[in-house]
Amino acid sequence: MGVVAGIDLAAKPTRCSGFSVIEVKGRKAVLGKAKCLGSDESILWEVRSSSPMVVAIDAPLMRNPRMRGVDRELLKRGIRVFPPNFSWMKQLSLRGWRIANSIAKLGIEVIETHPRSALLSAGTSNVFELLQRLGVDIKVDTLRSKDIIDSAVSAAVAYCHLKGCSEIVSDGEYKIYLIKKLSG
Repeated sequence: MGVVAGIDLAAKPTRCSGFSVIEVKGRKAVLGKAKCLGSDESILWEVRSSSPMVVAIDAPLMRNPRMRGVDRELLKRGIRVFPPNFSWMKQLSLRGWRIANSIAKLGIEVIETHPRSALLSAGTSNVFELLQRLGVDIKVDTLRSKDIIDSAVSAAVAYCHLKGCSEIVSDGEYKIYLIKKLSG
């Protein structure tokens, strides 16, 4: 299957953007990298050096930040999301758009996700339970900060996208990838 990655993007490069990689070799999947990154350049360098097939980004990926139908759909499901045009979310959306386009130009598929919603849709309460149910071994000891944990959940969403266990919430124009309910 290869490699997938997840990014919990921060609105500002001075803050931690979590970055995680799941490697799949045969039937074995391993979370082998989880770290904090800052600048757009450092994020793109890590993506290039990891060579993932898919990158799932926790940020609204849109050029003109506004409330979307897909955001309203998550709200209808009882999942609290901030509108993309809300103060710092606008900055996050624009940064996400730039980075997603740079990654796509490398020939890598980019999908949008929302880690908290992915945990809820999977029926799991935390990243450790999620990865265990997906059969992903954890070979890092850095899953402590919210940013890195959210990047690992994002990587799990990318993994499910390739395995066929993702759930897509769509408004016809935008899609947010989550994880189908997992059996215990």
